[in-house]
Amino acid sequence: MRALDSFFIIGLTAGLAVSAQEVGTADGASVDWRAAQSYAEMAEQADPQAVIGLVEGDASAGDTRWACSSCHGDQGQGTQNIPRLSGLAAGYLVKQLHDYKNGARENANMEYVASTLTDQEMAALGAYYASQDVGPSAKASLGGDLERGRSLALAGDWSVALPSCFSCHGPLGWGVEDTFPAISGQHPAYTHAQLAAWKDGRRANSPLGLMHSVATALSDQDMRAVSDYLATLPPPQSRDPAR
Repeated sequence: MRALDSFFIIGLTAGLAVSAQEVGTADGASVDWRAAQSYAEMAEQADPQAVIGLVEGDASAGDTRWACSSCHGDQGQGTQNIPRLSGLAAGYLVKQLHDYKNGARENANMEYVASTLTDQEMAALGAYYASQDVGPSAKASLGGDLERGRSLALAGDWSVALPSCFSCHGPLGWGVEDTFPAISGQHPAYTHAQLAAWKDGRRANSPLGLMHSVATALSDQDMRAVSDYLATLPPPQSRDPAR
């Protein structure tokens, strides 16, 4: 059994199963919860070097689009409420770009950026950032209870039917294949903002609606606690097998 299937089954048996209605979108369309895996296959065929100009900015070549590094840092390390991209799985990254482009995920800046990208460029960007290997750049900054955050990450809180973060995101928080992203080493302001967005419905593009169920069970104090704790952990290593 593949790792992704194992963690999916764990999630279901842990009480995270959702109804068929939750699997669909607001307009009744079906959702492919394995989309990130399909995008990962596209990224495997892409050339990361083909988007270096897009990452760094290349106005001299007539490309006036926003450089990824202008917001996410020269190595994809992110900052504060702008996420770390370095080391994240290619399929996950490509899916997020497609979700911004098709409206499944909302952020005015990223919607604009994604609208300028071709499918091939999105695949190459996913491959590029997945291959980056950058040291820690995040630190706890929200005043969260780190011991509570550690407990939530490792064991969850079954008094409110909350599974552990690592039951889906891997034992180190480095993600599971391409569908469940790495969360360790991420900037806490970004993690907290995403949890809040999952909770109130502003973000709704997780596989089978799992993250809405998780975030709904979290208080704001718990969101701050787990966001700060995850920021203290080492970020994921490069997904590039050659490194």
